[in-house]
Amino acid sequence: MRIHRLCLLGLFTLLAACGGETTPPPPPQTFLVGGRLDGLDGALTLQLNGGEQLTLTANGPFTFETRLEDRTDYSVIVTASPPEQECTVEDGMGRVAGADVGPVLVHCAARTYSIGGTVEGLAGTLTLGLGAETLQVTSNGRFTFAQRLTRGSAYAVSVVSLPSNQRCSVSHEQGTVAGNVEDVSVRCVHWYALDRFQAARTVVGQPGFTSNEPNQDGPAGPGTLSVPWGNPVLAGGRLYVSDQGNRRVLGFDGVPTASGAEATLVLGQPDFVNTTPGAGQAGLAGPEGLSSDGSRLAVTDPDNSRVLLHASLPASVPSLVVGQAGFEGPSRTDCDSRTLQGPEDVFLGQGKLVVADSGHHRVLVWNTLPTTNGAPADLVLGQGSFTTCTANDANGDKVTDAAPSASTLWSPTGVWTDGTRLAVVDFANHRVLLWNTFPTTNGQPADVVLGQPGFTSRLASTSASGMNAPYFVTSTGLQLFVADNQNHRVLGWNQLPQTNGAPADLVLGQADFTSSRQVDPDTSAPSARSLSRPSGLLLAWPHVVIPDAGNNRLLVFESH
Repeated sequence: MRIHRLCLLGLFTLLAACGGETTPPPPPQTFLVGGRLDGLDGALTLQLNGGEQLTLTANGPFTFETRLEDRTDYSVIVTASPPEQECTVEDGMGRVAGADVGPVLVHCAARTYSIGGTVEGLAGTLTLGLGAETLQVTSNGRFTFAQRLTRGSAYAVSVVSLPSNQRCSVSHEQGTVAGNVEDVSVRCVHWYALDRFQAARTVVGQPGFTSNEPNQDGPAGPGTLSVPWGNPVLAGGRLYVSDQGNRRVLGFDGVPTASGAEATLVLGQPDFVNTTPGAGQAGLAGPEGLSSDGSRLAVTDPDNSRVLLHASLPASVPSLVVGQAGFEGPSRTDCDSRTLQGPEDVFLGQGKLVVADSGHHRVLVWNTLPTTNGAPADLVLGQGSFTTCTANDANGDKVTDAAPSASTLWSPTGVWTDGTRLAVVDFANHRVLLWNTFPTTNGQPADVVLGQPGFTSRLASTSASGMNAPYFVTSTGLQLFVADNQNHRVLGWNQLPQTNGAPADLVLGQADFTSSRQVDPDTSAPSARSLSRPSGLLLAWPHVVIPDAGNNRLLVFESH
């Protein structure tokens, strides 16, 4: 019997060794993944390991149907949230460890949006406010508040504190949140604090403040001037000045801070001594207004009825001419979109070229910088079309009207723009015209007039709200300055006026707004605070540079 059992045991062993059937191992353990949802207002979809989708419409516990084996990874993510909610997952990733996974916590809250924008022109530290939050900004470019707001919330961004010597304005500063707010725009400009009848710090072109002879009563040189005329420009570290009587443009190494400075560059002449009227590519016949966008230089050459464009700085010879077909040949002064007659000022910047075409009683605008000689303008102001060039001719019948209007000009001599606003000096109408938005149609009327009580008057006067043959204009975008030539003064407004005939806040060159002396009243001679036919303006912080044509000098004032 024992032998029989042993035989059976040996048989079973032999069968197993030969691959016979055995009992299968038990199936692996699987586990569920679940959790809890709160804060939901709508429908939410969760996904497990890139597969099963679970849509939930109520707060409380949830469980995926898919079962996971032990020691496998799991990942729960949100694939769809209610439109105005943001849902986040906590403890949504890990590895199964011998038990059901959970709780995975999903929390939903109202969707919030950021509030931000851009800053330009900043030179210091600016503090902005949004509700109770304050944000310090120290560089130009993008800014974003930490605070986030829900859709439909009202927001208002304010200036809490200003950088030293600057004023900052905010646009698109308030509204209702409908998404991320990114268009708040802060623009900072230097604030020129000047006193009435303030004395200049520096004189250029004369040995002292009481001298006024052309070229110091001698030959021209690098330190002399003869009737400097037109807005100077500071670009590439060099101050460019139109020395009209010497038919040249002088370049100084920065704004002079000591009297008697000498130029280191001359344009329009072969040297600092020659003053012969010129033409062609290298000559000038009496330059006036200058302008630069920081990398290029524009020079008005009225006696040659053209504007010269220098493609790079420091300037040498121009690379392009506007107003004429080329650098050589007789000047054309036809009344059309390509020609100029005696242009006296130019503005190069904001991607545009704007020219005071004085002899044609109009302003021409190129909406993009010309790339070919004699390129046609895109827009004309002061005239209804490119083929009418009569002063104060509102109806285009080529007959001067009895009175000016908001859309006419008579010998415009100065232009300025920041790309949005436009200012034009209307010399013979004794006024300055302002457009609150940059014009887009030919003959578009101005919005505001300065120097006159309304658009139909053209009387010369000497007062805080009057002018007598103004010539050039410049602005920071906040403050506005006008060279009131025949009143022998510069007028300043502390903000761009919005009402006709708004009085000036500041006067340089005179002791009050009703005087128009060409000399200092205390000495009956030129002084550091008197002006005679001021003929241009440059704001180059902290300096205000004024060509004083009647005294054959350049005065440099300083903000305090």
